Amino acid sequence: MAKFLAIDWDETECRYAVAALHNEKIIVRDVGNVPITMPTEGNVSASPLMSLARTFHSLCKEKQIGSCPLLLSLGRNEVEWILQKLPPCKESEIPLLLKNQVLREVPGSTEFDPLDYLVFESSSDGHRILALTISLAFRKSLVRTFRSLGYPPLHIGFRAGNAAELVLRNSALLDGDPADPRLVVDTVGNDVDLVVVANGRITALRSFRLPVEHWQKNLADEIERTLTIGLEGAESVPVRHVVLFGDGTETKLQDYLSQCGLTVQFLNPLTLPNVSVTTEMGDSGKFAPLIGSLVVQSQKIKPVIDFLHPKEAPKSANYARPILLTLLLLGVACFGLFYWNWNVVSRLEKRLAEVKTEHQQVADALQQLQPSWNVQRQTYFWESQNVVWLDVLKELSEVLPNSTDLVVAQMTFTTGPINNNPRFAGTITLTGMVRDPSVLQKLQSDLQLSGRYLVLNPTPSPNPAGGGYPWLFRTTIYRLRY
Repeated sequence: MAKFLAIDWDETECRYAVAALHNEKIIVRDVGNVPITMPTEGNVSASPLMSLARTFHSLCKEKQIGSCPLLLSLGRNEVEWILQKLPPCKESEIPLLLKNQVLREVPGSTEFDPLDYLVFESSSDGHRILALTISLAFRKSLVRTFRSLGYPPLHIGFRAGNAAELVLRNSALLDGDPADPRLVVDTVGNDVDLVVVANGRITALRSFRLPVEHWQKNLADEIERTLTIGLEGAESVPVRHVVLFGDGTETKLQDYLSQCGLTVQFLNPLTLPNVSVTTEMGDSGKFAPLIGSLVVQSQKIKPVIDFLHPKEAPKSANYARPILLTLLLLGVACFGLFYWNWNVVSRLEKRLAEVKTEHQQVADALQQLQPSWNVQRQTYFWESQNVVWLDVLKELSEVLPNSTDLVVAQMTFTTGPINNNPRFAGTITLTGMVRDPSVLQKLQSDLQLSGRYLVLNPTPSPNPAGGGYPWLFRTTIYRLRY
């Protein structure tokens, strides 16, 4: 069975659902929500996407969610949309016409930004369409962030669209005639999506935010006001049925809507016929967009909105130009490769001849210099042993700490070279007691800064006698040749 992870988020929390799909059966292994914190780095707050990535990484680590495809649902805050009335045109021409409209009306948009759309109404007078777009940089950031965590995005959908599809794909569960227009209400936190569905498609959409206090009464008033004046982009069809997501325990909102003359039906996304949940979870309504995206994936159909694979105009096939261009590039590449190889071989042959000549000259010079080099080497070794130890003792006395910090019990001088290394003129071995290991580190630093000594790391050990010198030490100092 294929495993998928669906998530959506807002400013305060990230919601997730881990499910295994078998045919059209959805087995939800885990579902829940985690709060999103906004940590600061120095004096600068982390970006929302970085905070989401950290929360998501901690969630997957805590829940031990292995790498799997990811289904993302974007909220209203991440998406720009515009409602458009297009003249009569072919369906293949809609993406290009919408792209031109978005470029004119959405500040900062580019022709490379992903654009998807919902066709609310099509008639002989034209098309009423809702265009939705995000920036290309935002999509790349999403894909790069989650792919780096081991969860490559499979779809980047729209929260309201995914919630509506949960109703569209389960029309047999609806009360009354499934073709009747219905208002689907999806509430996530303080965000509310109102979606009108009729005849198996979305015909209108509205999103807004409600205050936390008295949100049931405010939401009921907003729904009544919206249906009274009409949803922007909706057909002039009265809506009397409302679909709420949840287990039916939200009686206040149901009572408010019933007083408005609306028929209310609850749809629990976690108890649908093709959905089984292994863990119990309260407040199931806010997981409707996640289950909706999993339902679409289980039925192997394209989501109504997918910013990762948006609807695009079909491209006409023209093979002549690519074939000609390929042949031309192939010919240029072959000629360039031949010329490059010939040039490289010529340079290598020329260089080989020069190296042979230089080798012979160096061999002749070495043959002549061999006797004098041996004499110079022996002389160099002899000179390396010539150390004026009184000068060395004077230099050491200038850098050694005072007696309150360090006491030298034994000082041994050995003439070099050491280990046949002519760079060392001799060795001084110090043994004694010290007040603190930091005194030894300062002594090592002072000697090495002079450029005339190389000091091995001191090896302090506790002094059994204690007293004012709690540490014993032993260190080796190499006297370098000038």
